[in-house]
Amino acid sequence: MALAGLGTAAALSASGCTPSGPTAPQAVPSNASMLDAFLARRGGPIGTNGQTAIAFRCDHHLNKFVANILPLHRKYSIPVTIATLSQMAAVERGPNGSDTVTFAQLQQYALENGFEIGNHSATHRDADSEARLREEIVDSRRSLAQSLPKLPIELFIPPGVGGTNYMGFNGGATLSSFSENPAGRLIMQEHALSTGTIRGFWSMTGEPLSNLGRGHIPFESLDAISRGRGYVQLARRQRQGTCFMYHPSGLNAPELAALEGFFEWCASERDAGRLEILTVGGLMTARIDSADRHDLLTAPGVGGPAWEGWNVPAGQWTQLQAEGQDVVRSRTPTAVLGRDFPLGRHAGSPRQLRVFLRSLRGCRVRLQVSDAGSPAGLDVTKDVVLRGSRDFVPVRQYLTLPLTGTDTLRVSITASTAGGDLDVRQPELLAA
Repeated sequence: MALAGLGTAAALSASGCTPSGPTAPQAVPSNASMLDAFLARRGGPIGTNGQTAIAFRCDHHLNKFVANILPLHRKYSIPVTIATLSQMAAVERGPNGSDTVTFAQLQQYALENGFEIGNHSATHRDADSEARLREEIVDSRRSLAQSLPKLPIELFIPPGVGGTNYMGFNGGATLSSFSENPAGRLIMQEHALSTGTIRGFWSMTGEPLSNLGRGHIPFESLDAISRGRGYVQLARRQRQGTCFMYHPSGLNAPELAALEGFFEWCASERDAGRLEILTVGGLMTARIDSADRHDLLTAPGVGGPAWEGWNVPAGQWTQLQAEGQDVVRSRTPTAVLGRDFPLGRHAGSPRQLRVFLRSLRGCRVRLQVSDAGSPAGLDVTKDVVLRGSRDFVPVRQYLTLPLTGTDTLRVSITASTAGGDLDVRQPELLAA
């Protein structure tokens, strides 16, 4: 049956995105300690409560990313995994390169917007010997880890190269390439996981290795971007997920407009509870048949009192029930909610701050996540203007918890409204 804007399943096959299920896992060499840490950061698999999940991937070309696409990710609160070269400034120069973006800036973008960084090799060039493979796979990951100390470098994202194609690795087109090819073995020894070019949608079983080598849907033309909704709808019917990839330098003005339209649609589907948007790492751990998702702001203990652990000054807030939910209502024009929490083993994980807000007359609200010891460690602020409504609306801000340098974070919500006209449901800081 044809899908609007997509065509038939044959069109998917022709585009390299067949709707078939994931290939059965095979034995591959793996870095067990890195995989354990990867899962621990997220608190285990990410349950999506029956909803399909998607992820976005940006392939280098960071000059154009910052100029054209970063504002869209911010506008619609959509995370992205950035495939990054460890020698990006040296090998990608000019308007379509990456030489105007420093690693310090890239790290800040990731922390403040919930972005994930993947190792995309050192130079994006072929490696025709094991020594060269180590330079492009091993040395590049370690270099990125040094250049981006607050971010874990856990994913390998194979570059498309010519020549020997990494001594026959061919971009990770089969699971066996990760165990039988020298490039694949180095990738799995040095990283928790890797993407690749295996066709099809992504498994949502909560088993990360079931997505090893999984490929993406390229957004390299106006026609491809226009099919985005159809891909999501088909993945939804298959109870699977999908990853979309773009090269920032390859998108012209009409394609950027179409990409924004797709972002807007995805955000609206997410707000309606029909779609989840994760990082690539999050998509690898997604589990569609579970609602269990790690939340760093959950009150200690099962069934604990509402707002346990939060600073809820009685002179500023009133606790009450609204629509069967525990909420607090502002009583003063500058009422502030706050909570400090340790990062522990979850440091380095992309997160989604999600809070449901309501104001009958309309008001301004500030959401802030900061280093409790020093705002210089992290300070992510989002200002929201609420329209008057009887309905709660979800407000989101993605961020990445610093891997190093921060032990405790502080979440605060400030109501800027006269007369007490803001209701707040207990916020969540969800694995993404």
